[in-house]
Amino acid sequence: MIGTLWGARWWVMGAAAAAVCVGVWARRWWLRRARTMLRDRSVVALVPAADFDPSLEEIERHAARLARVPAVVGWAPERAVGVRVRLSSDDGRLSYRLEGPARAAALLRLRAFPDVDVVDPGVNRDEVPRIRFDGVAPLDTEDHDEDEDA
Repeated sequence: MIGTLWGARWWVMGAAAAAVCVGVWARRWWLRRARTMLRDRSVVALVPAADFDPSLEEIERHAARLARVPAVVGWAPERAVGVRVRLSSDDGRLSYRLEGPARAAALLRLRAFPDVDVVDPGVNRDEVPRIRFDGVAPLDTEDHDEDEDA
C-alpha cells in the first residue's frame, strides 16, 4: 500500500500544481472582471422638484429597488455591484446621483418618485474616480497595466 502511494506521488503533485494554476488564473480573471465592471458604470442624476416631500413608503420602495441591483447584475464580483449614492447641492437645488453597474442601468433610471426628474449627468469619461469599499483591498495598478498590454 505504501509503495502504491509512493508511486502515485507524481500524480498527486501534478494535480496539486494544476489546481494552484487554475486557482491563480481564476483569481486574476475575477479581478479583471471587477476592474472592467467598475470602469463601465452607469450614472443617473435624480433632481427633485421644489415641493418634493416623499412619503416613508416611497423611500422604502426606492431603497428596495436599489437593494435589487446585485440580483439584476447577476454573477459578478461584490466590489463591482455596489451602488454609490452622492448627494450634492447646486445653486440651492438638491441633486441625487446614483452610480451603479452598467447592467443595472435600466433599474437605476426608473422613476422612484413622482416629483423627481431622471437626468443623465453627462459624465466625463476621461476622469476615472477611485472607488473604495470598506474591508476590501484596492485593486493593484500593475495588474491594470498588464491588461492594457494584452
